Amino acid sequence: MQNGSSWQARHGISATDYQATVTSLGGSGFRPVDLSVFRSGNSPLFSAVWEQEQGLEWVARHGLTSSQYQSLFDDLSHRGFRLRCVSPYEDAGGERFACIWDRYAGPAWSARHGLTSDEYQREFNRQRDLGFRLVRAVGYTIGSDIRYAGIWEQSPGHPWAAAHGVTHGDYQGQFDANSRAGLRLVDVSGARDGASARYTTIWESTPEAALSSDAATGLVVPFMQKWAVPGFSFAVARNGAISSARAFGYANRITREIATPDHRFRIASVSKPITSTTVHLLLERGRLALTDRVFGPGALLGTTYGTQPYSDRVRAVTLQHLLEHTAGGWSNDANDPMFQQTAFDRNALITWTLDNRPLEFDPGTTWNYSNFGYCLLGRIVERVTGMSYGDSVLQFVLDPSGAGRALLAGATAPDRAPEEAMYVGLDSAAPYDIRVDRMDAHGGWAATPADVLRFCFSVDGLPSPPDLLQPMTRTAMTTASAARPVSATTPGYARGWAVNTIDTIWHDGTLPGTQSILVRPSNGRAWSAVCNAGRPGTALAEEFDALMWKVQQAV
Repeated sequence: MQNGSSWQARHGISATDYQATVTSLGGSGFRPVDLSVFRSGNSPLFSAVWEQEQGLEWVARHGLTSSQYQSLFDDLSHRGFRLRCVSPYEDAGGERFACIWDRYAGPAWSARHGLTSDEYQREFNRQRDLGFRLVRAVGYTIGSDIRYAGIWEQSPGHPWAAAHGVTHGDYQGQFDANSRAGLRLVDVSGARDGASARYTTIWESTPEAALSSDAATGLVVPFMQKWAVPGFSFAVARNGAISSARAFGYANRITREIATPDHRFRIASVSKPITSTTVHLLLERGRLALTDRVFGPGALLGTTYGTQPYSDRVRAVTLQHLLEHTAGGWSNDANDPMFQQTAFDRNALITWTLDNRPLEFDPGTTWNYSNFGYCLLGRIVERVTGMSYGDSVLQFVLDPSGAGRALLAGATAPDRAPEEAMYVGLDSAAPYDIRVDRMDAHGGWAATPADVLRFCFSVDGLPSPPDLLQPMTRTAMTTASAARPVSATTPGYARGWAVNTIDTIWHDGTLPGTQSILVRPSNGRAWSAVCNAGRPGTALAEEFDALMWKVQQAV
């Protein structure tokens, strides 16, 4: 049993009722995710599953002739759509096709239809030899002939087995044998064969199903099941070296592409320590000063943004205020500017915020966690270095620390980078409807947990590997702000790091479809973890943190 997005299902409905259901459920945010059509007499009957899934552009069609289907296939493929499922069938007019498509970037894929049993086997062998994995397979009857269609993808997956043309009598034996061998049925279709049927199947081995296989699995998988997390990845380090890196579940649940330690995930606000480190390197080199003002004539960002004249509070904001979240407003709450005005680019958003979100307090007097403040730090890095924020961070921080595979994530599913996870929102949260592309300096990086740790090694204060920052700079960066001091019960906040009284530094991050964490205690250990599901305001973040304290002890 597993939680997840709301879903609905229909079976045995007519083509007219199927179209009406697609339309009516679409108005409530549901879209079809699986489909099967079969013929009863001269009429096709539809069975389908809908999920309340947001953010992926999708297309569903049915009643297509072979030529219409091929034309649609060519058009949608050219536009970056990927075939999710296809169900050929027969009605009174002959062969027809029903299909569902999603638009997102991913590995190479291919699809074939209309194959005889021998043709399908040859295609199966060819795709396997090219390193493609069978994702969907369907057998269907046209007239008295059985035909086959398949979808393949060149991505990592669990060990798998497939069969087609399995007789009704042999199917149960195959099912029992594969189940005993630890395989799980992930795709099945039946085709009429005279008075009987033949079956097409895909089976996969899912090691995570054995909770007792090791301590980490026994801890991580129940969490994934509770929160409907498709993929989970973590890395643990001891004394400046990675001791364990593991991944569980799926980087893309649509195609069962498994998560690996090499998959990059959005790390959300774990980006802030990366930005802070970049700024502190520039401080060390004399290119910035903590007392530098941010806005106004002669200030770091001058009068580039917003309408003049600036308020006294805006003109009083300094670099240190941005680093410590003490600028006096622009808080991470329901009115967080970074989630407003989604049609604006980054520069237009900064101007809009300065004009429409006045600071509530004098700078330096209160602590208000601010994504927008770190967005401004990214613009300051650009102004000082003459390079983009991303290039600056890679050159000064990530490449030198060995974490150069990290990248700035795109906002939409078609922007998905190679070896990047697909994100799933909880309770209608929409990972691909937020402007991650303009969140660079406060929440835009995507990385593996191992690369997050490699970054951490460069600022952890341990003798090996050498830190990028001088000891005094690192100490200043990780010392609690006077506006957010450490107490016995409340963590403090320094400059891009949460801190406590026992020399633990950390940061977590939450976005729709993302949960992340980086922790470096004082005992020489460190860990980072990410998953591709999440929603701000839930208990997932707290449980995620507690889980990793247990995992790091178990590995």
